[in-house]
Amino acid sequence: MKKDINRYIQYIFILLASIISSCESGFEEENIDPNNPTSVPTAYLMSSAQRSLVTNFFGRNTSWGIDQLGMRYMQMWANTLYTSEDRYEYIELNFQSFYNGGLADLEEIIKLNSDEETKDHALASGANANQIAVAKILKAWTFQKMTDVWGDIPYSEALKGIEVPSPAYDEQSAIYTDLIAELDEATSMIDLDGETISGDLIYGGNMDYWKMFAQSLKLRLGMRMSKVDPTTAQATVSAAINAGVFTSIEQDAKFVYLSASPNNGPWNESFYNGTPTLAVATTIIDKMLELEDPRIEVFAQKAVEGNAYIGMPYGVTAAVAGSITNNQVSLPGLKIVEATNPAILITYAEVLFIQAEAAANGWISGDPETLYKEAITASMESWGIGADAISAYLASEMVAYDAGNYQKSIGEQQWIAFYMQGLEAWSSWRRLGYPELVPAPDAVENRDIPRRRGYPTAETSLNQANYLVAVERQGPDLLETRVWWDVE
Repeated sequence: MKKDINRYIQYIFILLASIISSCESGFEEENIDPNNPTSVPTAYLMSSAQRSLVTNFFGRNTSWGIDQLGMRYMQMWANTLYTSEDRYEYIELNFQSFYNGGLADLEEIIKLNSDEETKDHALASGANANQIAVAKILKAWTFQKMTDVWGDIPYSEALKGIEVPSPAYDEQSAIYTDLIAELDEATSMIDLDGETISGDLIYGGNMDYWKMFAQSLKLRLGMRMSKVDPTTAQATVSAAINAGVFTSIEQDAKFVYLSASPNNGPWNESFYNGTPTLAVATTIIDKMLELEDPRIEVFAQKAVEGNAYIGMPYGVTAAVAGSITNNQVSLPGLKIVEATNPAILITYAEVLFIQAEAAANGWISGDPETLYKEAITASMESWGIGADAISAYLASEMVAYDAGNYQKSIGEQQWIAFYMQGLEAWSSWRRLGYPELVPAPDAVENRDIPRRRGYPTAETSLNQANYLVAVERQGPDLLETRVWWDVE
């Protein structure tokens, strides 16, 4: 499934090298046919889009993606030097790189595979329908995460270039409705007998897995709106399960990095080519020690001083953080900072947790406790935990499923399972209210844990009219304003 990734990465570099070489040799002047303009293969656009979006969310080299904000808000990681984000100092967060990068590439893939003048040329990278389907699924995944961070965002009028330079903001409820429809359309388009698509760094063109990815994402969307529209939520969750969601950890959607720079994982670069500034937070360390959770050996390293798992205090001032050395706290585990440790898009464990909650709500058949235990098992197996350790963990009274407060059982265990998926952990916490977290002790202006991020500063000047409409509708452009599905 992942064996073609090196070939695709090499393909990109070869393509770029050939383009540069051709330009330097004057080749472009001698071989341009005005009736058949040369275009970039859509395989390159697919690889570029996936790499760009993964970078936006998870980072690259020493640059952090926005997912680490969720890791810090959810007190999985804490900064050892620069604690501004841990103390909720910043409100605005830019989203332009999503629209100008990966989303633009995906939109171009859809256009080139749909246009009668270009679709035959695009066939060189695989079946038109399959390329469009994957592009639609990735767009839905991206917009889901974006709208969960900011709330109302440019959507229906976005990606139209100079035709709509100032796009309106769509209501999050409308975005969710359309994303579900897009995922269903993409699923129906997939041709399992069609030519394998090229440039797919996630599944290597496996369209069976893309179908399950689409419906697993739809499952996430359905459960996310459980409090604001339970009727639609139930219907969406049931339909997704019936259509076919993940059934094993082998189907997890991951972007696997390479072993060498510049395509190694962002945390590998940060921890081995610089001074680590993120340690595992006290909150999650203490909880995992309390539960005797064997995943702690993967998630964290023992502190050099003391040879024990010691968390970094979360949300303290830079002065306090700076007084603690890296040798005194647990840094992220060696597996976490491996060059090839993948970025995680969506997993079988999450699918099972959602099904456990759906069963607890009476939306689907099945035993919620069994599904809950299967979800924990899937998470542990994905991190390489052995069967005996899993059995011992599930037998613990502290891990036992509480039918009287399933939100707590699922919320706490899903929080741990979402390690390295910070934004999803943050969304789960906002919806379920678990784990019970205490805000940063040195929070700026005594702020509470953020419920969203503010819009980019540029929007207040370059797209002011639409920005003001969104703020009037959604609420003040502040951290404490809740997104549509986040209700008390």
